[in-house]
Amino acid sequence: MRRPRVPLSSCSEAATAAALLAFVLALLLAPPAGAVIIPAATVDGPSSEIVGFGGVAMAEDGTGGVVYLKRSNGVPHVFVSRFMGGRWLAPMRVDTEEPFAGAWPRIGAVDGGELIVTWATPYALNANQESVYEMLGSVLGAGGEQFGRAIIVDRDIEAATGTAPELAVSSTGQADLAYRVVRPGATGVVALRPADVAESVKVAHFDGLRWTGLGAVNRDSSIAMRPPSATNGPRIAIGPTGNGIVVWQEPELNGVARIWARRIFGTSLDYVMPASATTYAGASINDDADAPAVAFSQLGQAEVVYRQPAGGASPLPGPRIFWNVLPDGESANGGEFQGARVIDEQVAGGKAATVGPPSIDIDERQSLRVLYDADGAPRVVEGTDRGLTGALTLGSPFAGPETAAESVMNPEGGGLSAWPSIDGAGHPAVAVREDFPTGAVQTGLVSGGNGGEVSELAVGRSGLGDGIVAFRQGPLGNSAIVAASVSAPPALVPFVITLPKGWVRPAQALVKWLVAPSADGPVRYGVVVDGHLRLIPEGVFEARIDARGLSSGRHSVQVLATDRYGQATLSAPAELMLADSPPKVRIARNRAGNAVSVRIRDPWDGLDTAALSVSFGDGSAMHGRANYSHRYSRAGAFRVTVSVRDKLGNAGVVRRWVSVR
Repeated sequence: MRRPRVPLSSCSEAATAAALLAFVLALLLAPPAGAVIIPAATVDGPSSEIVGFGGVAMAEDGTGGVVYLKRSNGVPHVFVSRFMGGRWLAPMRVDTEEPFAGAWPRIGAVDGGELIVTWATPYALNANQESVYEMLGSVLGAGGEQFGRAIIVDRDIEAATGTAPELAVSSTGQADLAYRVVRPGATGVVALRPADVAESVKVAHFDGLRWTGLGAVNRDSSIAMRPPSATNGPRIAIGPTGNGIVVWQEPELNGVARIWARRIFGTSLDYVMPASATTYAGASINDDADAPAVAFSQLGQAEVVYRQPAGGASPLPGPRIFWNVLPDGESANGGEFQGARVIDEQVAGGKAATVGPPSIDIDERQSLRVLYDADGAPRVVEGTDRGLTGALTLGSPFAGPETAAESVMNPEGGGLSAWPSIDGAGHPAVAVREDFPTGAVQTGLVSGGNGGEVSELAVGRSGLGDGIVAFRQGPLGNSAIVAASVSAPPALVPFVITLPKGWVRPAQALVKWLVAPSADGPVRYGVVVDGHLRLIPEGVFEARIDARGLSSGRHSVQVLATDRYGQATLSAPAELMLADSPPKVRIARNRAGNAVSVRIRDPWDGLDTAALSVSFGDGSAMHGRANYSHRYSRAGAFRVTVSVRDKLGNAGVVRRWVSVR
């Protein structure tokens, strides 16, 4: 379909040039402005019926949703509130076909408002009259008004004890689900520690139509695993092609729990790889590693972080966060991890220090961002493909019973971080910090409902630096589901501007641009020519530049993208080479007064020498050159006529009388 275009001269003529120039200069010189941390909204509650929170998701186009548990007729069921057009829609029930209680809800988002939800529910009783659970999934299609029929993900997850599912959804609508199944009473399983339990870590894949179980990913199903906890559940990530990676905690034969990983290729599992360190400074690490987190790039690079506690005999100076990289196979071997290393050596407090679970995000330039709690202070570690660039202690402290933190990257630079904290009066809140690509920072504290403790913090990422920070606030029995959206400026992809190459005439001065990815549309555009802004109607992605007021020569052209919150991004300048005038002619008489010289010059696109000619007015003529000289044989007044043309066809005729003595 041909995209519409407009002449720039027709747009926003009411604005003065001075005001427009000031606006553009402000964008160039000042840090980003505008309410990028949107005040928190209470999505549902406070209510005694809200009994759990399952997470939040955001797609690249800014749509998304939250999922939570709320009693209906006394039974906990799965509810979702959709996020569309910058606002939360009325909650809808997902498990409408299920009469039994829902548990462990999780959510993912795809462009257009599509949502994928999974949950667990009992469906039978075993021989001991205990409930047996199954895992189900359902999809709310783009533009749909209700969720589709539930699809079985796993028919038997035992009693759903410590299931701790993790749902990862790709931009193409595929999904992977990792979860635990505790199998009490299983025979032939060896417990290396007294409290260990028979357990499987399982994965299922969704291709957009149906779920396929990939089975258990454990190295050795005959070895018992640590009892489920809030920090030893599996984690999973997926790329746009449907390939991904799963990481989990599992003991070695010596009884020490390590972090392991397996690549996922659609519906196939690759081999098991160790992802955690077994030694430090040449000595063995004998404390359990836990709290793994993983990020996965579009090209298939995986980066894993985890927490390594440090007991009295540990060679570590204190608890630390470790980081390991599994390359994508292009720049390095993608068949094994490069080796776990401490990501931040500067944690104070020695072995008495406390370190919280980490979160990680990476981008296609192999940059990373890790956030965690170090003795109550939020620490961010950033890095590039050349290594780590250092750690930063952020603002408001961690506070409350949970130390979970979430951080996502902006592909243009900087990122979004959120963690449980307190406000100036000591009330529970969530601290939100946005680091802009320019180095500027904006922070805020958000809360909702009737206040109270913050639980189950989650961040849904768009992949463009935007996110939704969501959590449950208040005690069970009077809690609310609260969410705040955080907006990043529109991202202008590299070489977004397309201009004609070389010198062009005004009629050919057409500028085009790609859509600026933003989760906060609609995005409006303007074209900036030599510092003067001319706005473009919505939905238009090309414009003809009005050459009135523009002289021939080189001009700077940029595209300005502004989202619905007024955040603006100005692209890098591109050069427009405009030739709008015929070549210049200089006619001079010599000192003796009996001869003339003619010089033709074009500083822009060059002369069409074949079209150059001079008539000296006495019957003599010359052509095909840029310089001429002619001596008259008699005195008199003669009219010199010079015909010129440049390579673009800009033509002209110069006539001048000369007097010869």
